[in-house]
This record gives sequence, structure tokens and C-alpha cells, in this order.
Amino acid sequence: MSEGPSDLATPARHPQWIMRSRIFYPAFQLLVHGVLRLLCRLRAHGVENLPGSGPLILAANHQSYIDPFLIGVAISLRPHYLVYTTFMRKPLIGAFCRIFGGIEVGHGPPSRALRSARLALGAGDVLEIYPEGCRSKDGRVLPFARGFAQLARVTGAAVVPIAIVGADGVWPPHRRLPRPGRISVHYGTPMSAPGPADLNGTAARLVDRNFALEVRQAVLDLAGGLLESGQEPDRDAEGQGRAAGETG
Repeated sequence: MSEGPSDLATPARHPQWIMRSRIFYPAFQLLVHGVLRLLCRLRAHGVENLPGSGPLILAANHQSYIDPFLIGVAISLRPHYLVYTTFMRKPLIGAFCRIFGGIEVGHGPPSRALRSARLALGAGDVLEIYPEGCRSKDGRVLPFARGFAQLARVTGAAVVPIAIVGADGVWPPHRRLPRPGRISVHYGTPMSAPGPADLNGTAARLVDRNFALEVRQAVLDLAGGLLESGQEPDRDAEGQGRAAGETG
């Protein structure tokens, strides 16, 4: 895949979201927020750091299936996020994902996921991205791939680092259903990606990689030592499709 902005610059029709009533979405958001507060004593910190509108990337560590809801229910913004087709086809999970802004992407070329993400940001939307590319098996923060940094640089979207703490205890990967616990979500201050949008080649890779490292460190700092740094997993952490935030 090309490292330049060409993969993100192909014009296309913005997808039609299954959204967003001024009455039903806030009511459903309030209901889910109440359930999460009861189930996992959900607490949100730093919500005041969020801008009032997009384009904006919310870059968070990934601990559980409920991460998109944990981030979205406590804020006035209505973020989108990328979801594999296999999840969107599940009746209950798919319905929740659509209500909360899920953008369906297949298991095709990584550039397709990046293109979907760019379309959302180009329309001024807010996009949740999980730069680890997969759920952490033990709660530790894995290395961040640089796809989201490339998106931020090319689209001009600000990046808000977000630390999710405790979701791996409420719904760990080996459990089929969640259990009671305590979860906190910490929203940081917006960060701007360095480098011009038309940067290419080695220089672009270096700039994006350094920014990804900075955002990852900001996530760790937000957690105040409650999150540990994980080692490089046995996978390609540079996978641009996974870095764009495909849930799973």
C-alpha cells in the first residue's frame, strides 16, 4: 500500500449513516449510560477537553467490545467508528453499532478502511479509532500503529487521546458476557499531527510513527499508571486497516 496521501484522497460519496434523531438518540444514549453506570460504575473524566465539533479523531486503547459505547455515552459528540461486517451482521451487536455510529467495513484491502475513515473526517464527523488494532488480552496498552496519525495529518483532524481503564475486567476476551466491575474513561486535550498533508515516503512514515508514539504516551499518562505498556505482539503493528480502528 502506498504511504502517501493518495489512498486517502480518492473522492467518493459519503456513506449514509443510520442515525441520528434529536429525540431518540439522546434517549437511547441516556438509557445505555444508565445501564453502564449500574453495571460497571462508569465514570468519565476530562469531558470538558473535547472540542464542540469535528473533524476529530478519538484515539483510545482497546480493551473490550463495549469500548465504543463507553466513549460515546458520556459526551455530547456523536462519534463514528469502523466495524467489521461480521459484527454488523450480528442482530443485537449490529443494531447497537448502527445506533452508535458504526461504519461497516469488510475484510478487504486496508486502503478501503482508510478511505471510509477519511470520508467520515472529510464530512466533519468525529471518528473513534483504536490504534492497537485489536483488543488487548491483558489490559496492557499495545504499540500504536500509525494509520490514525496519517489520517490526522492528511485530513487536518485533531486527535484526542483517551484512556479506558477497567473494561478488560468487566468484559475480558475469554468471557461471553460482561460482569459487574468499575470502569473509568479519561479524555485528554486535543493534539495536532505534525507535517504537511502531501508528505510522502520515509519522511511521512517517520513523522506519523513519532506522532503515534506521542499519542500512545498521552493515553498512558491519562491513566495515571493504571495502564501498563505491553510488548510488540506477533502481528504487523503497521497494518493500516487495523490502525484505522476496525473493531474486533
